Amino acid sequence: MPPVGTAAAVPAASTGAVATTVAVEQVGLVFPSRSGEPTVALADVSCHFAPGAVTAIIGPSGCGKSTLLQIIRGFLAPTHGRLRFVAGPGDAPHKAPHSAPHSTPHMATVWQAFNLFPWRTILDNVAFGLEVAGVGRAEREARARAALAKVDLAGFERKYPRQLSGGMRQRVGLARALVMEPELLLLDEPFGALDAQTRLVLQEQLAALVETSGTTAILVTHSIEEAVLLADTILVMTARPGRIAAEIAVDLPRPRSMATTRDPRFAALFDHIYGLLRQEVIRAMATEGGGA
Repeated sequence: MPPVGTAAAVPAASTGAVATTVAVEQVGLVFPSRSGEPTVALADVSCHFAPGAVTAIIGPSGCGKSTLLQIIRGFLAPTHGRLRFVAGPGDAPHKAPHSAPHSTPHMATVWQAFNLFPWRTILDNVAFGLEVAGVGRAEREARARAALAKVDLAGFERKYPRQLSGGMRQRVGLARALVMEPELLLLDEPFGALDAQTRLVLQEQLAALVETSGTTAILVTHSIEEAVLLADTILVMTARPGRIAAEIAVDLPRPRSMATTRDPRFAALFDHIYGLLRQEVIRAMATEGGGA
């Protein structure tokens, strides 16, 4: 996997970032096979991701969640369909005729794997993307310190990854993405490798960060609880070949925390999403496994 907050992102301060809707239009992806039938990973996926909102993608293992994220990131090219970036208001592209095509927004990604450089200090890990982008040392270190403070890691700047816990290392990865001030933040199972208690704390921290940053974010997750806590909209995918089965608005008030899980509306949303997922998970279990 590419490192967290890859150098493809550049500082938003120097780009004049604008609000951008990401539109996925009838996207399909087929992986060829040397023996047997090719694998149809995605089939006619259409959806949009509104600027300034958090959208969660959830579905059974192997349904193409991460594959869709990699298409948006530009790491995979779809077999058919297209991806558009539309500058303008936060409405869906078909409801905003005055919107205009926009170049690829500046993105940063947080993966499940920590992907930190073990030979660099925490400060230098967070500042890496800025360094590649040519930002001067004083500015990049100041921005890296500010990003670490946002994830409660002030004071750990001179430590090395081996000296941090798994949860702390993932927070470094999140800081490394946020320091780039991306227009679009992609989160691919960012807490999947962590223990349950650490995951709960980091879910709350991430919820607080996304509520204050206004950054457009796309979260791939297997966790219904995580999706409801963090997202404004949840896209439920079918078993392979992946399609969008439902789009659900999350109308729970912010700020959200673990206390939100005791809200009856949270329980209703959880049950509704579980009901949509259950048959798809059973169908996925009955066929061959695969990546997310």
